[in-house]
Amino acid sequence: VQSARVADDLIRVIDTANAPIFGINTEGEVTEWNQMAVSISQWTKAETMGKALVENFIHESYRKEVGDVLKSALEGVER
Repeated sequence: VQSARVADDLIRVIDTANAPIFGINTEGEVTEWNQMAVSISQWTKAETMGKALVENFIHESYRKEVGDVLKSALEGVER
């Protein structure tokens, strides 16, 4: 019961944070997209969930660099 309450609290903190927060899985697909990310990007959470972050939501001119950073992070490599 307490762990469920803590999980709910964390979800609320992430969703209402004053900074954009997004999450991706190991395939680079969006798994989280908070309200500030919606506000800044104009893409709803429903529009982003399960889609490839870099290919769909990063401007073409930044895709390689952002893709490389995320790949390194997913591999546990610091840049």
